Amino acid sequence: METTLQAQLKRWRHHLHRHPETGFEEVETADYVGGILTTLGLDVHRGIGGTELVANLKAGRSERVIGLRADMDALNIVENAPGRAHASRTQGKMHACGHDGHMSMVRGAARLLAERRDFDGTVRFIFQPAEEHGRGAKAMMADGLFERFPVDAIFGAHNMPGMRAGMFATRAGGIMASEDNFVIHVKGRGTHAARPHMGVDPIVIAAQIVIALQTIVSRNVDPGAQAVISCTEFITDTACVTRFHRTSSSRAIRAAIRARFRRCSKHACAK
Repeated sequence: METTLQAQLKRWRHHLHRHPETGFEEVETADYVGGILTTLGLDVHRGIGGTELVANLKAGRSERVIGLRADMDALNIVENAPGRAHASRTQGKMHACGHDGHMSMVRGAARLLAERRDFDGTVRFIFQPAEEHGRGAKAMMADGLFERFPVDAIFGAHNMPGMRAGMFATRAGGIMASEDNFVIHVKGRGTHAARPHMGVDPIVIAAQIVIALQTIVSRNVDPGAQAVISCTEFITDTACVTRFHRTSSSRAIRAAIRARFRRCSKHACAK
């Protein structure tokens, strides 16, 4: 049977899923989250690093402090879910990465801890903006997040579709890789399609780059290590622009991929 808390978590998530906001635009999201935390009796601070908020809950006398972190932003993706009552109502935006769930999880923890007060110290509930393009955390820290709200440790979680409900996964060391984004501009020389020998086709060159980059992980990275390179977008207006997503939890591997990435791209363009 569904508990009262489970039902509330669903209501919170469904509301947030219906009203997604992208990076540094999470004003209504922060209002909604902050309002709930205020009703729970937490000390809420707004506007850190833009739209971020921090809520504090203290119990006992200990000076120990931990943080529980959730991200708030959605993605620029169209949700095509006719008949789903909680589908996005904002055209072109969707919580496709589960941040609506992350926020609900952390608020659920806030509710339980506020009701039970069975800990000794301070818990800070940190809601980060603009996680998707990677600038939200920097904005928070530049605005003095940890000077104003220091913590001894900070914890976060990410949903994992396909994992059985009630299960958690963790390990020592890195578990969620950070991303590096690259944009490659390939400039060609225009010509008529019937006279390809008189021009330089940037689409063919960019296609060669995409194929070459797929050999980096398969032929240059230890099979026991983890790395991913994905080409995600082609833009062919004034030049052929190729967008890539590169990720690994190892700094050494990221540096090696970066060097190989440049060599492959320059070689394809030099042919």
